[in-house]
Amino acid sequence: MSDFFNALLYHPEHPLVFYSVLFFVLFSSFYIIYAFTSQSIKWRNGLLLLFSLYFYYKVSGIAIIFLLMVATSDFFLGKAIYFSSQKKAKKYYLIISLLINLGLLIFFKYTNFFIKIGNEINGISDFTTLNILLPIGISFYIFKSFTYIFDLYRGTLEKPEKNYFNYVLYVSFFPNILAGPISKASDLLPQIKNKLNINSQMVGKGFFLIMCGAFKKIVVADFLAGNLVNRVFDAPTYFSGFETLMASYGYMIQLFFDFSGYTDMVVGIACLLGFSIAPNFNKPFSATNITDFWRRWHMTLSVWLRDYLFSPLSLSFRKWGNTGIMLAVMITFLICGFWHGANYTFIIWGGLHGIAMAWDILTNKGRNKLKKRVNKGIYKAISIFITFQLLCFTFIIFRAKDVSTAISIYEKIFTSLDFSLAGKWMNLYIYPFLMMIFALLLHYTPAKWNQILENIYIQLHWSLKAIVFVVVLVVIYQVFSSQAQPFIYLEF
Repeated sequence: MSDFFNALLYHPEHPLVFYSVLFFVLFSSFYIIYAFTSQSIKWRNGLLLLFSLYFYYKVSGIAIIFLLMVATSDFFLGKAIYFSSQKKAKKYYLIISLLINLGLLIFFKYTNFFIKIGNEINGISDFTTLNILLPIGISFYIFKSFTYIFDLYRGTLEKPEKNYFNYVLYVSFFPNILAGPISKASDLLPQIKNKLNINSQMVGKGFFLIMCGAFKKIVVADFLAGNLVNRVFDAPTYFSGFETLMASYGYMIQLFFDFSGYTDMVVGIACLLGFSIAPNFNKPFSATNITDFWRRWHMTLSVWLRDYLFSPLSLSFRKWGNTGIMLAVMITFLICGFWHGANYTFIIWGGLHGIAMAWDILTNKGRNKLKKRVNKGIYKAISIFITFQLLCFTFIIFRAKDVSTAISIYEKIFTSLDFSLAGKWMNLYIYPFLMMIFALLLHYTPAKWNQILENIYIQLHWSLKAIVFVVVLVVIYQVFSSQAQPFIYLEF
């Protein structure tokens, strides 16, 4: 019995994750009660708030205090902005919110990075850093909360939320608190305040998405990580140029299936609760350029960057014409990179994507002229191929632990690439290679095929739904769970 109660406490070495057995036990227990209270908005929200806060406690422990601090301060600052008649006062409250949110984010996420930079400038080799534990999901719930404040300030959100507990639930809503998708207040708060229609179709869709997410994460992403990607990126000097090239392809595939698998599970859990969350991916490897990629990849973050960073910047720089747009693009992506992590690698990665995006803008007219002269199918296929190579190239530094490791990988690829080793590599890594091919085929499968499969599952009798769900998850966990890896985006 003591082991059971101990499992309910926070353990930093074993944070609660969506694919764990403990989560399924806790969520199943919670869901039984939730199903009986779902018709009462008050009781449903109260139960959902308690579970969301407990979930975050299991993930980050005492850091739940900072989540409540952010939610509480922005709840009252939102009211202050709305009821202030003077624009100067509204701006004052906006700045206070910005300082609180950014202050917490900078302290937890970037303090040691700035200390490191200071030590490097002063020539100090023995770095002295602070023992600061980064709360999981802090970047995402701060995004959610500050978005609410900014929308009130600029008038895109008509009224502030009256109920404090509803607002805390919006910020702490457990399905998307850790790594998105980023839900705006205008999308999520109305669902919190209104009755929900939890029907068999939503439940069926929820179960289907959870199965898809678990498959993507555990079967594809974790297999590639454990059998190829981690080996090469952890010690690139021991591998050939061809091996590092294949690992870079493998990482890009792993990252997509890891993050999209996480998103599928999040959206699926939300469906079970009666909530609708915006999708986060739309076949990103079908992108024909970097601009198209960011329309398909982490779409809620892309929209956030566009609405709350790029648009205000481009408006401020409009007097400089095209130069102003380029500058806004570069600043946006440098910040995007820095937001992903306190490391030079992320800043460089953001800069590379900013340059690629600027190049897309500058060459858009020329590419449109070329399109008219070349077969559309051939042009699209070549564009997709080139874009995928560029993605794999830029995401090497995203994955590398530091700049020197990234340089080692780039040197291997560009100076010692020997395709004659391909046969030997495939013999040694036949299963990771086949998994990469399978994953790409799965990605390029027409969306309607997935929809047909989902509809077939939804139309099954509830008993068959349950049997298929349990069998699929048991098989996945029994066969592949030994290679389970943490979700990549929980680090951000």
